[in-house]
Amino acid sequence: MKYATIHAITRRAGALALGLCGVAALAGCQVKTEVEATVGPAEPAQRAATSFVHCVESEGGNCVQNNPLLGSWDAFALLHWLGSGSPTSILQALRGELEHHRNPYAIQDRLVAHAAGYREPLRGAECRPESAAAMSTLLPKLRSRVEGRLDELGLWRGDLGGVIDGLTKEAIDGLGEGWLVHMTCYGDPYEIWVATAKEGDRQTVVGFLTDLPTWLEGSELSDEAVEGRLENRGLGASTTLGVVREGTVDTNWMPIPIEEF
Repeated sequence: MKYATIHAITRRAGALALGLCGVAALAGCQVKTEVEATVGPAEPAQRAATSFVHCVESEGGNCVQNNPLLGSWDAFALLHWLGSGSPTSILQALRGELEHHRNPYAIQDRLVAHAAGYREPLRGAECRPESAAAMSTLLPKLRSRVEGRLDELGLWRGDLGGVIDGLTKEAIDGLGEGWLVHMTCYGDPYEIWVATAKEGDRQTVVGFLTDLPTWLEGSELSDEAVEGRLENRGLGASTTLGVVREGTVDTNWMPIPIEEF
């Protein structure tokens, strides 16, 4: 009997507690829940890109490490050049660029020089990640663009097709699980695209661009960015152009320096 009485009292107390909870909820009380923070798939690549840019600001070319994946980035850069470079520059320089591509030390030296050249411009530019595109989605677009453009220009040949296939495979093998991180800056160079590749359990930087065509999910520079780049490019003795506005020259034929990589 005592057990039944205690059990009944316990049930009434529980019902009363539930009723009070319901009244509190109607009065506007909210139940706090813990939401576990999630990390997006591109977050490791964006962090790696940010660290690399900060390193270049202080160390320049010393931030580039010897890595076999640099060859995959060079293959991507070659395809990018074939998809946007002028026919004359391709005819004149393709053989030399392919020879360069076979030398891993030459590939590393080029990236070292590229990073060293942007040490000063990146200082104070305050670049931050804006977005990231998976290389697995960009590479098919790049391959299709190269084949279509060279065929349209009458440069497509059987042996060149084999070269394109080889470069595409090399890029996919090394960069297939990587990202192209788009970073925007408050100052020159205003925009930068940092490429990463998966190495073990982490993303590592293998290269970067300061121009990306719209057909590869890039964007056109604003008038402010164009003027800013022009102001920060001294004439000197160099024959290269700092920035070429859209429509200034016919980029299908003029071997303008913006094609260089």
